[in-house]
Amino acid sequence: MNALRLLAIALLAPLAFAASAGRVSNKDYDIVTLADGVHGFVWRDPSAQVIEGNALFIVNERDVIVVDTGLMPASTLRMIEELRKLTPKPVSMVVNTHWHDDHVNGNGLYRDAYPGVLVVAHANTRQDQMEQVIAPRQANLDKGEAGLARYDTWLEKGVDDTGKAIDEARRKRIVEFLATARAEIPLLRSVKDSPADITLDSKLVVERGDRRIEILHLGLGNTRGDLVVFLPKERIVATGDLLVYPIPFMFGSYYDTWPETLEKVAALPADTLFLMHGAPQKDRTYLKQVQALLRDIAARSKVAAATSLSAEEAAKQVDLKDWQARFAGDNTIRQREFEGYVVQPAVTRAIRQARGEPAAFLQNLQ
Repeated sequence: MNALRLLAIALLAPLAFAASAGRVSNKDYDIVTLADGVHGFVWRDPSAQVIEGNALFIVNERDVIVVDTGLMPASTLRMIEELRKLTPKPVSMVVNTHWHDDHVNGNGLYRDAYPGVLVVAHANTRQDQMEQVIAPRQANLDKGEAGLARYDTWLEKGVDDTGKAIDEARRKRIVEFLATARAEIPLLRSVKDSPADITLDSKLVVERGDRRIEILHLGLGNTRGDLVVFLPKERIVATGDLLVYPIPFMFGSYYDTWPETLEKVAALPADTLFLMHGAPQKDRTYLKQVQALLRDIAARSKVAAATSLSAEEAAKQVDLKDWQARFAGDNTIRQREFEGYVVQPAVTRAIRQARGEPAAFLQNLQ
């Protein structure tokens, strides 16, 4: 997921950032042991800026397999540091669950730390990383850097683009946002891009002693190349961004098929769902809630798609306030995140998909 985009969405929330905002490399995290030799690097507050993905360390008899590699270089180095505390064994393989930058940016640092490591991803993920992350990286950062002037203007004038006055709490939040973004951009420019060496279409099985590691593509969902990593013996599945807590990410996704993909995740004989955003989960309650939301988005969007209105106008007829209340409650930050992570990216695209518009099925963050 584009880091500056998520920062900008969080900026618009009516409450202040989490205390960790602006301190990219100092966010709190936990090392969680899920089973013998299976450990999770888990960000304690999944909404803390800058939002980054978790990582899974699978320590085998002679090697380590890592699932996802983080966004910021400092965070990836922290992950590697924690892994080395757990074991001196080399990392032989990195699995990217999908192409978003907060899951793939650290690939190059793992190559530096562990020469010979192989990166594995779905074939679509490799293509989308090349086209959506690597090729436009510098141009996107240039655009993001130039866009910061908008917020400088807000501070100078004391009002936002709508003319709403900026109170002291919001001013503080804007200052924090600008400091974080301006600290991030040079670091993101330094990322060593490293796409997959090995790609798969549906399934890859890795045998390590008595441990079996199944890397599975179960269908279209958050992206067109989502992978889950399933450990049958340990009964653990890493879900990628097919399941994100506390607010799903629905940028450039496939809303009609995603629920069925989640059904396949739910059917795996796993006791632990390891999320790449949020704490591990021991049941399917939240998964079923996300699944129901997706089905409702698809259903309501199909009704809106049947009108003669443009997709943008039809989207205004799709009211998800009931779902916002279920996911966000009275938490105004989560309410804004639901609007920015679910409503804005999903509804118009879902309407276009319901109408069969080819562009609505392209992989992007629109």
